[in-house]
Parts: sequence; structure tokens; C-alpha cells
Amino acid sequence: MKNQLFRSSLRPRFGTVAAFGLACFGFAAFVAPVLAQDGAKPVATNAAKEEKEDPEVKLGRETHEDLLRSGLKLVKDPKVLERVETMGKKMAAIANANPIPATYGSSKHVPYEYRFFVVDDDDINAFSLPGGFIYINKGILRYAQSDDELAGIMGHEIAHAAHHHVAKLQREQSRLNTQMAIGLIAALVARVPTADTMNLMTGFQLIALQKVNGFGQDAERDADHAGVILTQKSGYNPVGSLTFMERLERDEKQRPDVELGIFRTHPPGKERANNIEGQIVSMGMPVNRREVTNTLRVQVRPVAAKTGETVAASQEVLLDGKLLYRTPDEKRAQEVADTVNKLLDDNLQIYDLTRDGATISARGKSVLTVEANDIAAYTTAGTTPETAAESAFKTLRNALYRHLLNGNVY
Repeated sequence: MKNQLFRSSLRPRFGTVAAFGLACFGFAAFVAPVLAQDGAKPVATNAAKEEKEDPEVKLGRETHEDLLRSGLKLVKDPKVLERVETMGKKMAAIANANPIPATYGSSKHVPYEYRFFVVDDDDINAFSLPGGFIYINKGILRYAQSDDELAGIMGHEIAHAAHHHVAKLQREQSRLNTQMAIGLIAALVARVPTADTMNLMTGFQLIALQKVNGFGQDAERDADHAGVILTQKSGYNPVGSLTFMERLERDEKQRPDVELGIFRTHPPGKERANNIEGQIVSMGMPVNRREVTNTLRVQVRPVAAKTGETVAASQEVLLDGKLLYRTPDEKRAQEVADTVNKLLDDNLQIYDLTRDGATISARGKSVLTVEANDIAAYTTAGTTPETAAESAFKTLRNALYRHLLNGNVY
């Protein structure tokens, strides 16, 4: 038996309309023949085992085996697998111990033995199979900027399995198929001309496609909602779900504009991001995007004095990995970092910044002043407080400008 893939696409590839339409149907259609056979007697020696196996676990296991036979490549790197499996098992344990009510699918609680795999594919995607089989593409691991973002993806996929979305979609499509069959029979009994019957069937198929895709969008909304809750319960920052979705939506905009209409299987990225942000706010949590991304990140790190050089041991403040300020005073470095962090949290803009000699200000308040005793920490010959402040000013402005060019997306 050849099963197709239940894919929760984060970044769907666009082909022809016909091909994409078939892919949309595949979101639910492939489970119909499998679940329909659940009542059939299993073959020979494995009968007792299969009678006890949960039908969704059976479907997931068989599909997983089919995927491997068809050439699905999995990552073998122990370090990569350890990260994904450690996070996944932690979240799975929370999901099994804390059922989250479903807004779509079913709230029936089944404590699955979740299994996590990393697919050797650079596409930014993840998917799940019924019964707790979770797949994260290698491309996701590169695209996610923190464990919080990765946890948001895992929570989303776990929710698909925990809320039995495939089984729900199968039931909905089965009902639609029955309605289509009744319509066709009625047309034949009424002796509707063949051409009109074909047009009628095309209309039925488009209506069915629209409804199935609507069900798919409901499943995605439920997975987003439950995923945020699961991420928070697992000790991760659910803002990671938001920043990942916002960045994905920004990158999708850079692709050719294709109006999918009834062929859309996922809610628009902007809608999903807005829903996620609203949910986080309703949970009473702060929305600090910089905590879960690498964008506009401020760091303080020590710099040891090198033998034979006159540069003193110092602390340097970095913004997006670029030198902002150096000083021999550790407390002073942390104060500057805290000031810059607070301003960035308060949505600092380029036009807020000014420089007067060795002092940089923002919104009328001093951000940092390069003192004469700071210069001993700088490696460039001839550095003065004024030139050091000028360099820091450019670092701040450039970081904010890059962020602006990226649509203020983290």
C-alpha cells in the first residue's frame, strides 16, 4: 500500500495550478483508503499486533516506512539529532501530560510515543504524520534563529498529531465525496447532457477543493494556537513562533505574487502572525522579539590583553556582532549595553540618534560618552574619544538601517 504524505507546509512550492490543486487534496485524501481499511481483518501472523495498534499510529508508521522506501533521506549527524530529539521529547512529554483543547479536529487525548526525525532537505518545511511522527527539514534548523523559534515549529507539528487533524480531514472529505456522488447520480437520472454533466462535475470538484482547503486552514489555525500554548508550557518563549512566522511571511513576499484563491491551503502569513501575537498578549506575556532572534542583539564580552601590546584588557559591547564600544571598566560596559537594549526594546529609530563630540544621545538622553580612559582599550592607533564615538554612532545607525531594509522584521 502506497501512502502519500501529510505535509504541514511552512513554505509551499508553487507549481501549476492543477498540480497544486492535487497537492491540496493530498492533505486529506491519502488517508481515506487507509482509514477505510481499519475495519478489515489484518493479514496472517501480525493480526493480534495490528488489532491492538492505534489506527492513527498504524497509518503514521506505514507511511513512514513508505517514505523511507521511496527515498526520503534522514540526517544522521548525532549532534543535530540530539538537539531535535531532546527538545522534541521534552515537548512531547508536556503535550501528553497537559492536553490542550482543540478548536479543530478532536480533543480526544491519546498519549502518543512521539518520534522526531530530521529530513536532509534544505527547504524550509516541517510536517507530521498521524500517531506522532514529526519531521523537521534541515533547512528549518538553519532558518530558525533560536531554540524558541524551533520549539514553536515543533509545537505546531505536535498539535497536528495530538488533535487528530488527518482523521478529521478524512471524515470531511469522505462526506464531500458522498455529496459529489449523489450529485452525479442525480444528473445521470435526470438525463443531463454529457457536456453539462462534465461542467457540473468540475463545479463539484472546485467546491470540494474550496471546502477541503478551508478545513486545512482551520487545522493550521488550531495548530498555531495549540503550538503557542505547548511552547510556553514547555519552558520556551512563544514569541519565537511569532518571529519565525513574520520572517517567513516577509520572505514569501519576495516571491512572485500568485493569488491562490480556493487553492490556498494555509491562512495568509500576516493573519497567522497577527493571531499568534494576539494570543501571546492575551496570555499576559511581553512581546520582545529580540529575545528570540539574532537581530539587533547586544552583547558584552571580555577581551584579554595580548602579550607585547599596549592595549589593556577590556570589555567590548557588540551590536549585531559589530563593535560598538570598548572600555576597561566592566560595570561601564554593562551599563552601556543595558541602555542600548532598553532603547531598542522601546523601538529606537535612526532619527532618534544624535552625536555631539564624544557623546551619543537618543531622544534627548545620553546613550554613551567615550571617556579618555576608554581609549586604552582600542586597538586602532590614533583613536580619540571623538573618533570612537563617531564609529559607535555609525554602528548604531547601520544596524537600524539594516533592520529597516528588512521591513523591521526580526
